[in-house]
Amino acid sequence: MLQGLLAPVAGILVDRFGTRRVILTGVVLLSGASILGATIRSAGELYLYTGVLGAAGLVGLGPVPMGVLLARWFSERRGRAVGIAFSGMGFGVFVMGPLAQWLIASTSWRVASAVLGIGALCVLVPIVWIFARDPEQARGERGPAVARASVSRGARSGPGTDRALRQAVGERAFWALWLAYLCTPLAVFPITTHQVAFAIDRGFAPLLAAWVFGTAGLMSIVGRVTFGLAADRFGGPLAATVSYGCTAAGALALLALEADPRGGWLGVYAVLFGLGFGARGPIITAMASDLFGGRRFGVIYGALSVGNGLGGAIGPWFGGVVHDVMGSYQLVFLTSVVFCALGSTCFWLARRRAP
Repeated sequence: MLQGLLAPVAGILVDRFGTRRVILTGVVLLSGASILGATIRSAGELYLYTGVLGAAGLVGLGPVPMGVLLARWFSERRGRAVGIAFSGMGFGVFVMGPLAQWLIASTSWRVASAVLGIGALCVLVPIVWIFARDPEQARGERGPAVARASVSRGARSGPGTDRALRQAVGERAFWALWLAYLCTPLAVFPITTHQVAFAIDRGFAPLLAAWVFGTAGLMSIVGRVTFGLAADRFGGPLAATVSYGCTAAGALALLALEADPRGGWLGVYAVLFGLGFGARGPIITAMASDLFGGRRFGVIYGALSVGNGLGGAIGPWFGGVVHDVMGSYQLVFLTSVVFCALGSTCFWLARRRAP
């Protein structure tokens, strides 16, 4: 919920101060939340460090500043560029799930939280400081020739150039993408949040469950790049529809596991659900920058991300409540399929109308 509320703020800050400062702030907040997490002694501290500091850090490191940065650098084939860039998130999921489980098993969850926080700080600060530069910064650092090239590239921002937020919210495409951003976490987060607990409940070892989670993240690397390329070649709506199909098929694989406890269904889930995991983000970023790109794209994209935050707040809670009341995740898996269908419809409603 906090991520959704802060997303427009992040957009305003990006437009005003640039992407690097916002991303660096996110690094410090997110790493600090993990380090402070090692000292948690009460539920209130858990909510503060994870739900407030961690969420604020994720906003600073999340789709709004990253999407704006990529949109400013790439005016053509944005789907491919964003898909490749966002595929790093999939590799992170592949590595961090098993690594966190290994650290917890070898030491304790407190040590694991502190180590991961310190490691993230040491790795991310130099990367962001060196590479996360807006084109204007690069022009100043690399000379007049680059300046002219960047200005020419930036001039092709598309028909949405310099559109204000109040103009964007009056368009059908804005609300279609907003609803797509809402439906996506409602289809995904109820499952990803509870997938390890579900696998353990079905009798699988915790480390195996963590590896399944990691494998899904690895497959998302392929999915983000593939569907980003597909968005450029075949259009965002079609690419999003196929990616939602992968998500729905993964959810149905878990539903099958409820009746047939063979581990092969976990493998099917990891591959199919992983391919769709995170694939809509690059597509939405590419479509939004094409429709609303310009100097005020940060705040517009931040406003779109409110839907993502709202869905991300409801989704995990919904999955837990359903399990507590019904003793099963069956309804969660079926609901995921429904939201996949709704999200796909929203992408088709958001496509640019022929002139």
